[in-house]
Amino acid sequence: MDTQAAAETLEGVDHGNGKPHILVVPFPAQGHMLALLDLAALLATSGELMVTVAVTAGNAVLLDPLRASCPSMGVVTLPFPSSPLLPAGCGENTKDLPFHLFLMFLPSLAALRAPLLSWCRAQRHRVTGIVSDMFMGWARPRRIWAHGTALYVAMACHLWSHMRRRTNNIDDDDELAIVFPNLPGAPSFAWRQLSAIYRNHKDGDKVSEAIRQILLWSFGSEYIVVNSFMALEAGYLEPQNLAEPRVLAVGPLSEAWANSGDRGGKPSVPASTVPTWLDAFNTGSVVYVNFGTQHALSKKQDHNRPFIVL
Repeated sequence: MDTQAAAETLEGVDHGNGKPHILVVPFPAQGHMLALLDLAALLATSGELMVTVAVTAGNAVLLDPLRASCPSMGVVTLPFPSSPLLPAGCGENTKDLPFHLFLMFLPSLAALRAPLLSWCRAQRHRVTGIVSDMFMGWARPRRIWAHGTALYVAMACHLWSHMRRRTNNIDDDDELAIVFPNLPGAPSFAWRQLSAIYRNHKDGDKVSEAIRQILLWSFGSEYIVVNSFMALEAGYLEPQNLAEPRVLAVGPLSEAWANSGDRGGKPSVPASTVPTWLDAFNTGSVVYVNFGTQHALSKKQDHNRPFIVL
């Protein structure tokens, strides 16, 4: 990688301002990127930090709304790495990938570590801290891992550290997988309810072990930042219920910057209509369901639904 060319992409950055330089490394998936870019905006507008976001060329356009609101924020654009695990031209964002390539996508991105390190070494204003997504655990050292909820952090750290396996019929998806007795309510989950990445892990498989190592690197971060808040997850944010690193709840981040409504593309319904729709129902009668950004309803489901997908 041409580190000088990469440095020239840091538009509007003062290399000699003496502020701590934070490098933000998002994972290129809609739900993951949006929250981490919100956090980057919060850091950049604090006036106390120099912030640079690292993305591949195919994802750079997704930062345009953020850069318009935070002109002081820098961007380093890296070439998407070629990988024997991925077909040529498969896309640089998970929205363009089928699930089986998603699993290959995670370890393939680790090839960005070398060019990103070269870029860091070329900077006059050295990087003093890294905030990265849980799937970018190779972006080390002196790291902060960012994720969505405290409950997920507690569960994921336990699952991937201990690798609980099935004890009964391997085809029984309703088999009780694990109980978390130390968490509030002692939640329990069947195999079918666990992450597909975890369920598809194969001991000794090169890709599976690479994914696990990336996650373990994330769990070893100095801090874990979650897009949550005490009123939502008070019990799960207690130190004894979480992983060893210090956990910081910094959410909700969805309004961290002025034009955050533009960051995810055109919404399916105007945001202004949502409160009116909710007010038409009795208090406590609406259930919020999040299908995730990788899933879409079929036309039949969409036409027959008595709800709004947010």
